[in-house]
Amino acid sequence: MSLDISLFKNALKIQNYDFDNETIKVTDKTIEFFESINLSSEVIDFFKTFSFREEIEFGNVYFNCVNKIRTENLEEENKEIYKKNLLIIGSGLNGDPIVLNTKTMNVGYIFHDILWEEENFEIDKIYIDLKMSIGNFFYKSVTEENFPIDA
Repeated sequence: MSLDISLFKNALKIQNYDFDNETIKVTDKTIEFFESINLSSEVIDFFKTFSFREEIEFGNVYFNCVNKIRTENLEEENKEIYKKNLLIIGSGLNGDPIVLNTKTMNVGYIFHDILWEEENFEIDKIYIDLKMSIGNFFYKSVTEENFPIDA
């Protein structure tokens, strides 16, 4: 599946975000983490292109600062879901993590209350696959009035 980079750029433009002048270098530690989880070069290049100093608000959802993706995914409370091919890349309005399925390249949500409060759970029970690309997801979040803002 495509990442739909042009839609992501359009979403930034709609938000009047000057991404050409706001990008920062992705740290070596972050790149090493991405490579250690076998993230595709296409996704790594996407993150390099859209690496900003702060998280970006798209309507009522947030795209993480790329250099914080590593630390967020390694936090104990996130139970290493990245090892199950779900990389946290942002959050919904109520805190539900927005994840990129690194196998399908689809974006979805994880129920944060179950992830953070329960010890044993099946990942399929707390993951909602929205069946859309990262670009399409963030574009729709700023162009569709009733777009889902959490799981």
